[in-house]
Amino acid sequence: MMSQMSNRHQIWTNLMIRTIDVLLFDDVNLLDVSGPVQAFGAAVIDARSQYTMRYVSPNGQPVRAACGLRIVADGQLSTRSNSDDLLIPGGKGVDAILKHASVQEVIQDRAAREGHGRLISVCSGALILAAAGVLDGRPATTHWSRSAETRQYENVLWDLDLISTSEERIFTSAGVTTGIDLALAIIRADCGPKVALAAARELVVQLRRTGGQSQYAIHLAGQFTRDDTLTRLIEQVVSQPQLDWSLNALSQAAGMNPRTLSRHFQRDLQESPAQFVERIRVDHARGLLFENLPFKQVAADSGFGDLQRMRRAFQRRFGVHVSEYLSSFG
Repeated sequence: MMSQMSNRHQIWTNLMIRTIDVLLFDDVNLLDVSGPVQAFGAAVIDARSQYTMRYVSPNGQPVRAACGLRIVADGQLSTRSNSDDLLIPGGKGVDAILKHASVQEVIQDRAAREGHGRLISVCSGALILAAAGVLDGRPATTHWSRSAETRQYENVLWDLDLISTSEERIFTSAGVTTGIDLALAIIRADCGPKVALAAARELVVQLRRTGGQSQYAIHLAGQFTRDDTLTRLIEQVVSQPQLDWSLNALSQAAGMNPRTLSRHFQRDLQESPAQFVERIRVDHARGLLFENLPFKQVAADSGFGDLQRMRRAFQRRFGVHVSEYLSSFG
């Protein structure tokens, strides 16, 4: 085992530095750019950065981000670039970029190249990949507010409830801070968990918020309920979904009778306590599935108790069995 770990360390420390072209355009979401590139910039081995960023715009000219900040590009987006990866952020300016034939040409050229070069989208940047046709037949996600636009690309396997997706060399993330999650996952794959953890600590973020978790963060609804008792109860369910959360157990934890508790859930969350618990458990299970854990362990750790109950819950939520869900989005 020590020999194997030593070999892995040797592989990671001998990595070639990867270069990433970062697409800039007017009205780009600045956090879609700064979040991932800051994560990549924090990936260091033996005092050497493992990624080099080059900022490009469609015409090589400066751009103005949606927040008003003016950004100077290093050069023009081009098929002649020899960088390893292309990162495509989102923002209001995506709508104009969708009409850029030259941008689509570059994306198609990169997708057709041999090797290990990646196409990485953040937020609505996935729509740019979809317009270029490189997401056809692939799982993908984007910001939930772009749901209507995704219907224009029927050949893409959209799941807007995911934080991120990856298949072969094409990666998408839900948007804004999830771009950091995706960058950390890529750093982990490229450089190993130690480097990824150091980068996460530098940014003061969680290392592994898995791609299977919900971008809607439904449990955050608990922060906006009308009473603190329900908020505390929701936080308990979210943090310990494996416990017994029957209606009686929930009522006892909240200090309410079952009828009153059910009325509070309907008032604040528009669902019954049982529906809420199942939703939390399904979301937890999705995250664990992306860790490649055995199905039975996922079912137990998520609070379903047995695999059959988890299968039925996935069928209710997504209309597919667990294995089908994982094959489409795993």
